[in-house]
Amino acid sequence: MTFNPETDLLIERLINAAPETIWRCWEEPELFKQWFTPPAVETVECDNDLRAGGRAFNVMKLPDGMLMENDGCFLLAERFERLVFTDGMRLGFRPAPDCFMVADVRLIPQEGGTLYHAHVMHRTTEQREQHEKMGFHEGWGITLDQLAELAQSL
Repeated sequence: MTFNPETDLLIERLINAAPETIWRCWEEPELFKQWFTPPAVETVECDNDLRAGGRAFNVMKLPDGMLMENDGCFLLAERFERLVFTDGMRLGFRPAPDCFMVADVRLIPQEGGTLYHAHVMHRTTEQREQHEKMGFHEGWGITLDQLAELAQSL
Protein backbone atom coordinates (compact mmCIF):
# COMPACT_ATOMS: atom_id res chain seq x y z
CA MET A 1 0.00 0.00 0.00
CA THR A 2 1.35 3.39 -0.94
CA PHE A 3 1.73 6.01 1.79
CA ASN A 4 -0.23 9.21 1.13
CA PRO A 5 0.91 12.02 3.48
CA GLU A 6 -2.40 13.82 2.97
CA THR A 7 -4.51 11.03 4.46
CA ASP A 8 -2.18 8.55 6.16
CA LEU A 9 -0.25 8.21 9.39
CA LEU A 10 2.73 5.96 10.08
CA ILE A 11 4.39 4.68 13.21
CA GLU A 12 7.18 2.13 13.62
CA ARG A 13 9.04 0.48 16.47
CA LEU A 14 11.81 -2.07 16.60
CA ILE A 15 10.66 -4.66 19.14
CA ASN A 16 13.15 -7.10 20.62
CA ALA A 17 10.85 -10.10 20.11
CA ALA A 18 9.98 -12.52 17.32
CA PRO A 19 7.00 -11.84 15.03
CA GLU A 20 5.32 -14.96 16.46
CA THR A 21 5.42 -13.47 19.96
CA ILE A 22 3.98 -10.14 18.79
CA TRP A 23 1.24 -12.04 16.94
CA ARG A 24 0.33 -13.77 20.22
CA CYS A 25 -0.09 -10.33 21.80
CA TRP A 26 -2.73 -9.56 19.17
CA GLU A 27 -4.33 -13.00 19.20
CA GLU A 28 -4.66 -13.80 22.92
CA PRO A 29 -7.26 -11.55 24.62
CA GLU A 30 -5.50 -11.46 27.99
CA LEU A 31 -2.24 -10.36 26.36
CA PHE A 32 -4.00 -7.83 24.07
CA LYS A 33 -5.69 -6.19 27.06
CA GLN A 34 -2.27 -5.58 28.66
CA TRP A 35 -0.80 -3.42 25.90
CA PHE A 36 -3.50 -1.99 23.64
CA THR A 37 -4.38 1.21 25.53
CA PRO A 38 -2.37 3.92 27.32
CA PRO A 39 -2.27 3.58 31.14
CA ALA A 40 -5.23 5.88 31.90
CA VAL A 41 -7.45 3.77 29.61
CA GLU A 42 -8.25 0.09 30.17
CA THR A 43 -9.12 -2.52 27.56
CA VAL A 44 -11.93 -4.45 29.24
CA GLU A 45 -13.03 -6.68 26.38
CA CYS A 46 -11.36 -8.12 23.29
CA ASP A 47 -12.46 -10.41 20.47
CA ASN A 48 -9.79 -10.57 17.77
CA ASP A 49 -10.37 -13.33 15.24
CA LEU A 50 -7.16 -13.03 13.22
CA ARG A 51 -8.40 -14.17 9.82
CA ALA A 52 -9.80 -12.42 6.75
CA GLY A 53 -13.41 -11.55 7.61
CA GLY A 54 -12.79 -12.13 11.32
CA ARG A 55 -13.95 -9.74 13.99
CA ALA A 56 -11.65 -6.98 15.27
CA PHE A 57 -13.40 -5.90 18.46
CA ASN A 58 -12.45 -4.27 21.74
CA VAL A 59 -14.02 -2.17 24.46
CA MET A 60 -11.98 0.54 26.15
CA LYS A 61 -12.88 2.04 29.52
CA LEU A 62 -11.95 5.72 29.61
CA PRO A 63 -10.77 7.47 32.80
CA ASP A 64 -14.28 8.91 33.38
CA GLY A 65 -15.74 5.38 33.26
CA MET A 66 -17.24 5.76 29.79
CA LEU A 67 -17.01 2.64 27.63
CA MET A 68 -15.83 3.06 24.05
CA GLU A 69 -16.57 0.17 21.70
CA ASN A 70 -14.46 -0.45 18.60
CA ASP A 71 -16.01 -2.94 16.22
CA GLY A 72 -14.39 -3.82 12.94
CA CYS A 73 -13.14 -6.54 10.65
CA PHE A 74 -9.80 -8.02 9.68
CA LEU A 75 -9.42 -7.71 5.92
CA LEU A 76 -6.18 -9.66 5.73
CA ALA A 77 -4.31 -11.82 8.20
CA GLU A 78 -1.00 -13.32 7.12
CA ARG A 79 0.10 -15.28 10.17
CA PHE A 80 3.11 -13.73 11.93
CA GLU A 81 3.52 -11.18 9.10
CA ARG A 82 0.63 -8.83 8.49
CA LEU A 83 -2.75 -7.66 9.78
CA VAL A 84 -5.03 -5.30 7.86
CA PHE A 85 -8.17 -4.20 9.70
CA THR A 86 -10.86 -1.55 9.49
CA ASP A 87 -13.82 -0.11 11.34
CA GLY A 88 -15.50 0.33 7.94
CA MET A 89 -16.65 -3.30 7.97
CA ARG A 90 -17.96 -5.68 10.57
CA LEU A 91 -17.58 -9.43 11.03
CA GLY A 92 -17.82 -11.29 7.72
CA PHE A 93 -17.10 -8.18 5.62
CA ARG A 94 -20.51 -6.65 6.42
CA PRO A 95 -20.49 -2.87 5.71
CA ALA A 96 -20.44 -0.55 8.72
CA PRO A 97 -22.24 2.80 8.78
CA ASP A 98 -19.01 4.81 8.85
CA CYS A 99 -15.34 4.27 8.18
CA PHE A 100 -12.70 6.17 10.11
CA MET A 101 -9.60 4.18 9.22
CA VAL A 102 -7.93 1.15 7.73
CA ALA A 103 -4.73 -0.02 9.44
CA ASP A 104 -2.03 -2.13 7.84
CA VAL A 105 0.28 -3.62 10.48
CA ARG A 106 3.37 -5.46 9.29
CA LEU A 107 5.72 -7.53 11.41
CA ILE A 108 9.04 -7.40 9.59
CA PRO A 109 11.82 -9.65 10.93
CA GLN A 110 15.01 -7.74 11.70
CA GLU A 111 18.29 -8.60 13.32
CA GLY A 112 17.50 -8.46 17.03
CA GLY A 113 13.73 -8.55 16.71
CA THR A 114 10.82 -7.29 14.64
CA LEU A 115 10.07 -3.98 12.98
CA TYR A 116 6.44 -3.20 13.85
CA HIS A 117 5.22 -1.02 10.97
CA ALA A 118 1.71 0.46 11.25
CA HIS A 119 0.33 2.39 8.26
CA VAL A 120 -3.03 3.95 9.14
CA MET A 121 -5.15 5.24 6.26
CA HIS A 122 -8.10 7.64 6.38
CA ARG A 123 -10.59 8.69 3.69
CA THR A 124 -9.87 12.40 4.06
CA THR A 125 -7.21 14.84 5.23
CA GLU A 126 -9.67 16.00 7.89
CA GLN A 127 -9.95 12.49 9.32
CA ARG A 128 -6.16 12.14 9.40
CA GLU A 129 -5.89 15.51 11.18
CA GLN A 130 -8.61 14.47 13.62
CA HIS A 131 -6.71 11.26 14.41
CA GLU A 132 -3.51 13.25 14.97
CA LYS A 133 -5.33 15.66 17.32
CA MET A 134 -6.74 12.67 19.22
CA GLY A 135 -3.12 11.85 20.03
CA PHE A 136 -2.27 9.24 17.40
CA HIS A 137 1.54 9.52 17.68
CA GLU A 138 1.64 9.76 21.46
CA GLY A 139 -1.08 7.16 22.09
CA TRP A 140 0.06 4.60 19.56
CA GLY A 141 3.66 5.26 20.64
CA ILE A 142 2.83 4.49 24.27
CA THR A 143 0.96 1.34 23.32
CA LEU A 144 3.83 0.16 21.11
CA ASP A 145 6.22 0.67 24.02
CA GLN A 146 3.87 -1.43 26.17
CA LEU A 147 3.64 -4.07 23.44
CA ALA A 148 7.45 -4.18 23.24
CA GLU A 149 7.77 -4.58 27.01
CA LEU A 150 5.15 -7.33 27.11
CA ALA A 151 6.48 -9.22 24.07
CA GLN A 152 10.03 -9.10 25.42
CA SER A 153 8.83 -10.61 28.72
CA LEU A 154 7.14 -13.64 27.09
